[in-house]
Amino acid sequence: MIEGFRVRNYRVLKDVEIGLVQPRFSTPEEEPQSVAASPLTTLTVVIGKNGFGKSTLFDAFGFLVDSLRFGVEQACDSRGGFPKIVSQGSDGKLEFNIKYGDLLYVLVIAADEYGIPFVFSETLSHLRPLGAETPDSDSLSFFVQAGRGKVLRSHEQMVGDISLADKRRLALATLGNLTDYPDIVAFKEYLDGWFLCYFTPDAARGLPSVGPQKHLNTRGDNLANVVQYMEREHKERFQEIVQRVAAKIPGISKISTKATEDGRLLLCFNNHGFNDPFYASQISDGTLRLFAYMLLLSDPNPAPFICFEEPENGLYHKLLQSFVEEIRLHTERGGDSQFFITTHQPYLVDALSPNEVWVLEKGNDGFASIRRASDDPVVKSMVEGGFPLGALWFSEYLDT
Repeated sequence: MIEGFRVRNYRVLKDVEIGLVQPRFSTPEEEPQSVAASPLTTLTVVIGKNGFGKSTLFDAFGFLVDSLRFGVEQACDSRGGFPKIVSQGSDGKLEFNIKYGDLLYVLVIAADEYGIPFVFSETLSHLRPLGAETPDSDSLSFFVQAGRGKVLRSHEQMVGDISLADKRRLALATLGNLTDYPDIVAFKEYLDGWFLCYFTPDAARGLPSVGPQKHLNTRGDNLANVVQYMEREHKERFQEIVQRVAAKIPGISKISTKATEDGRLLLCFNNHGFNDPFYASQISDGTLRLFAYMLLLSDPNPAPFICFEEPENGLYHKLLQSFVEEIRLHTERGGDSQFFITTHQPYLVDALSPNEVWVLEKGNDGFASIRRASDDPVVKSMVEGGFPLGALWFSEYLDT
């Protein structure tokens, strides 16, 4: 899992860190007093007022995925260009840190004299585990600056030189395709497998071409294709999903697909008391959204890191705790996914523990800061005493 994530100079996020990014040291004497953080949990939820940076933090994950797939210039351009992204008054460099197990990945992006963003530096290193003198002797690391660098084994032995023709592309995108570097390949595949949910009910109401697809895409316009795949390849699992949806939204008795004569795919919902099915175009936003979420969480091969931005939109408030329960059920079934959620809804937060919730705030300088709800002893004590965390947030106990 991601144990920590830090972003610097990304719009309102001048320097924000969640979880544990800095490594733990071997002995108490080496442990700096400033390291008091603990790793992120399987479920991380960020709350805060409008304009405090929730969407920006969500988008920071998307920026990393786009940088890996398309290069940093395109990732910047799709967000208005580098000058619109980098924080005002900063040193002009974007920085992202990911602590993933014993790996630390650091990406720094700057602009050249023509204003074109490029990879200023990029490092993937193995951290020394607590109690270990050195990393695994077979572990691989790399560092690159301005397109040139080295691949190292156990931080010392050089394996090869790096010389990139395009400084706007990540070294990870290149090295992660070479079987000689299995550690780097594994991390690249992990990052490339992230799923950021931009589901919209209108997209799911479209009529895609017939053809089963294994995984729901980020917008959800292939929802019917995934149902077709699940009907064919995972019948029992799909029927369990339908039963759980029916338990949360009374009336639904069956969900299926139907091919049209012109090769389009209809998503059909059968309701008790009606002979003819309702199609996706006739189904409410909330029903489509909940069904898509549950289908995503029941994927036989789910994404390792799944992000939701304000999943409460269109959902009946009492279904929000069911949504959290579905995430916990995913974990209980052995799913390895880690979840990141931003929300405005206290009802969703009611289903969480203080160590799963992070509160974004904004200082007098206009930049965001973040803290864990469990760091507040009063809040932690009140939750232990039976007060729901969302109710405490609604009552402004989480505000400073």
